[in-house]
Amino acid sequence: MENLTINDVHGLTEMTVDLVKKVGNKFVRVNNSAAKNVVDLQIGGREVKLEGDKLLEEPILKELQKTGYAILSEETGYIPGKFLPGLLWVVDPLDGSYNFSRSLGPSMISVALWNDNEPVLGVLYNLSTKQIIFGGPRIGSHIGSTPMKVSDRTERGQATLITGFPSRFPIDDTKVVSEFATILTTFGKIRMIGSAAASLSLVATGAADVYAEHNIMFWDVAAGLAIVNGAGGTFQIEGVDLTENIHSEPCTVVASNNKFDVSVTMFDKMRGLA
Repeated sequence: MENLTINDVHGLTEMTVDLVKKVGNKFVRVNNSAAKNVVDLQIGGREVKLEGDKLLEEPILKELQKTGYAILSEETGYIPGKFLPGLLWVVDPLDGSYNFSRSLGPSMISVALWNDNEPVLGVLYNLSTKQIIFGGPRIGSHIGSTPMKVSDRTERGQATLITGFPSRFPIDDTKVVSEFATILTTFGKIRMIGSAAASLSLVATGAADVYAEHNIMFWDVAAGLAIVNGAGGTFQIEGVDLTENIHSEPCTVVASNNKFDVSVTMFDKMRGLA
């Protein structure tokens, strides 16, 4: 694990916030209907790729490569770094692409820095509200200049779970879907908003209490998990080991306000059926 001082973390956070804000503001300012053009349909047509994905990714990668750290980006894949191999930028230029294409709900620019298997920082830009959300375990978390803190709810029956059906979820398997529904019934309220990054930001603000998804991609959650951590929450992620392999396989993630007995094991029976 590379040793980053607190001053290093603050400096990298400031740089990333400035970059994401600049790219996001420009995109929103000059955005036209072309950004919503569908350029590819993947995973049986369930994953939408837009022109906007590349328009956002290009200026972000151009600046991040100047740091010399490795990069994992949804559109381009893995880009080796020149030094400090334990550090990895993780980029999802447009999380919630379908939401964006239909003006249906939140969509986010998502940039994170991880140190081996630990988050250092995460930065999100809400393309609807133009809000910047950022944070990490050593620096706390903020929405704009306002500190964020996870909720204090402790009763599962009163808790709000945010989840979804990622593109790689076996939605055509009735047994898996039925078991997933059983999991959902243990929470008081369920919300699905179409963006993992936005979902995790709601856990960090305390608006929701738990986030859980199966077969989600690491770049979808990397920044949001750092922000939940910075706001006092915890997370578990299974299927990703950055010390051994930088890949793009689906993973299972659970994040919470750290007041519930929840973990990735909640999906065990469902995963055994798939």
